[in-house]
Amino acid sequence: MDFKYVRENEEKSILEKQKKVDSDFWRQKYHIQGIVGLINDPNGFSQFNEKYHMFYQWNPLKTDHTAKYWAHSTSVDLLHWKREKTALRPETEYTKNGVYSGSALIIDEKLYLFYTGNVKDDEGNRSSYQCIAISQDGKNFKRIEPVIINQPDGYTRHIRDPKVWEKDGTYYMVLGIQSSDLKGKTVLYSSENIYDWKFEGEIAGAYKGKLKEFGFMWECPDYFQLKDEKTDKMTDILLFSPQGLKPEGDLYNNKYQSGYFLGKLNYEKPEFIIESDFIEIDRGHDFYAPQTMVDNKGRRLIIGWMGVPEEEDYPTIENEWLHCLTLPRQLKFMDGKLYQLPIEEMNTIRGEKTEFLSEVKGEREVGKGLIYELKAEFTNIGSNFGLKLRVGKNCETVLRFDYNEKKFTLDRSHNRQSDKSLRKVYLGDIDKLELTVFVDNSSIEIFINNGKEVFSSRIFPDKDGNGITVFSENSINAKIEKWEWK
Repeated sequence: MDFKYVRENEEKSILEKQKKVDSDFWRQKYHIQGIVGLINDPNGFSQFNEKYHMFYQWNPLKTDHTAKYWAHSTSVDLLHWKREKTALRPETEYTKNGVYSGSALIIDEKLYLFYTGNVKDDEGNRSSYQCIAISQDGKNFKRIEPVIINQPDGYTRHIRDPKVWEKDGTYYMVLGIQSSDLKGKTVLYSSENIYDWKFEGEIAGAYKGKLKEFGFMWECPDYFQLKDEKTDKMTDILLFSPQGLKPEGDLYNNKYQSGYFLGKLNYEKPEFIIESDFIEIDRGHDFYAPQTMVDNKGRRLIIGWMGVPEEEDYPTIENEWLHCLTLPRQLKFMDGKLYQLPIEEMNTIRGEKTEFLSEVKGEREVGKGLIYELKAEFTNIGSNFGLKLRVGKNCETVLRFDYNEKKFTLDRSHNRQSDKSLRKVYLGDIDKLELTVFVDNSSIEIFINNGKEVFSSRIFPDKDGNGITVFSENSINAKIEKWEWK
């Protein structure tokens, strides 16, 4: 393969397409997105040299998954991102068919990236390599390839997405993998020096412990601990993206899911002892492959890909770009589940504020806006009610609470994307509903009751879609606060 061609083709594609991409009405303002082409999984989320670093899967050539690079952006506040030069390209013997996802770790004041190299032969047979890239300045990387070659016995070569951490002087790595009988799993490796890795064993997966059938592949595993906000007890969390789950009512309605198990990681056995059901971390249409990190403030932060594999029929393809990442969130653990909270930095981009406080019956317009943060509090609940956002002549995004079903629904069916399906979550009997909503040019992120439930979805309204409406079948008390984003 002519690796010089990789760089030249990348530069040519950017020059040809960037003007068309930049002119698109649906380009985001506060979300990481590719300068052209497709992006997907967040990679290498870290804080190094006083900056937040976000790497992400990128195809600069097309709006599909035929090429995989690591693009790179940095920020001092998690909101204003500067595009850096491309970090990793598929231009080596061990990555020639793609630089797949992975993570980052700071070791001895150097930034280490861990990633999967994907290689296919002329017959399409795959080889997988776990690799390392090291940087002293956070911009230029020396690649060490590979440190793990292919898979242990009993598994296919679908092994990828290393997440690495250090504990008591030993480095550990979890990888998503597929067993020989085509079941999704997570395996654990260890290293004393970061370069030589030992296979410890399978820690979780279909037919492991009490778990039964649970998908044909587990992607992007992430292991971490969080302290319960109420009890101070530490809880182990295994976050991952299983493929192959069948829909169950309001659950698992995307092509592929993201969620977590609570439990305890036994390093000696090894095994992640599952102590909960699988909990979907996001209820929206577009959330996959999330990655977490701890910053210098001690916060466990999370960012996801605002997309899902094989659910990609979005209108921005016509303008040579596709997908973005979510806004960063802070994770907290209480009441037996993860809560996601908007980061405090969101307050710094609040512009002009408008308020509405009234009793509403029927439908009432309460404002206008394209890019904003909105807080809504509803009390005196006794019937169906909700909000309509980005309302235009032929478009709207509806946030509705069904009083009889006790469910919250996100309805984006009156927008330009082809998928018109609803997303729902059961809230039960409530006497108050609090929503924090972030709306960008082509996305909505909804935090319900202080982040107990979250919906992330792309929306594609018309250019006149700027109305904000409150509706209720019976009288309801509504308090609305809205901030335009600076």
